[in-house]
Amino acid sequence: MTSTSVRAREKDELARFLGWFSVALGTAQVAAPKAMCKAIGADEDGIAPAVMRAMGARELVQGFGILTRPRPTGWLWSRVGGDVLDLSLLGAIARKGHKRTLFAIANTLPIAIADVFESKHLAARPSAPVKRRIRKAVTINTSRDVVETAWATAADLREKVEGAGATVAIDDAPGDRGVELAVELVEDPPLGDVGAAFQKLTGKDLATHLADDLRRLKQRIETGEVIRSDATPDGHSLANHLRQRAAQPREEVTT
Repeated sequence: MTSTSVRAREKDELARFLGWFSVALGTAQVAAPKAMCKAIGADEDGIAPAVMRAMGARELVQGFGILTRPRPTGWLWSRVGGDVLDLSLLGAIARKGHKRTLFAIANTLPIAIADVFESKHLAARPSAPVKRRIRKAVTINTSRDVVETAWATAADLREKVEGAGATVAIDDAPGDRGVELAVELVEDPPLGDVGAAFQKLTGKDLATHLADDLRRLKQRIETGEVIRSDATPDGHSLANHLRQRAAQPREEVTT
């Protein structure tokens, strides 16, 4: 199958975790600064809530910077600088003898260590482009001629695949189990991981749509109809799963 080089996306799961951690922490600090001040043993009045809200804004900027960049080394180093500032402020508060402050320091230190480790890890990696692809495939229990004819007549699906710049392969499945129809594409959503999460939540990510389309095509070829349940009548988008109930047959079958 044709290979396609894409822009490097070099952050690993730890970097993604730190990005989402920044977003979650920053949201809490901006939305409830007094509660966060109380949680670390700081004063709930005076300048402390304003400082807490400013720290939250910093966390949000850093989090989105990490999540939207393919190689967020600079943003991770900025988190290291933020950790130094946070630990300094917590150290000043700790002089008052609050146990909550000591607990906050104990929780901040592992995150600070992770920030340093991940920053050094990304900085040491060579900046070479990587290949990132998504592959969706179905095995259809019929002959290759039938699958090729069905694909040729599936105008809407072919238009979607061609519009995404994807490649299609129709090959014999291993073990004489029929025919494998595979679609391979490069997916690089705007705003990186944030954009990908938004697309999945709203059911607009192309990979999920293609998986559903291929499943329907398989059913149409093998049975002559598309069977849908009342639980997921429009496919397997994350938004539908969040409000899903036990599956039941639909009263009308769409062909």
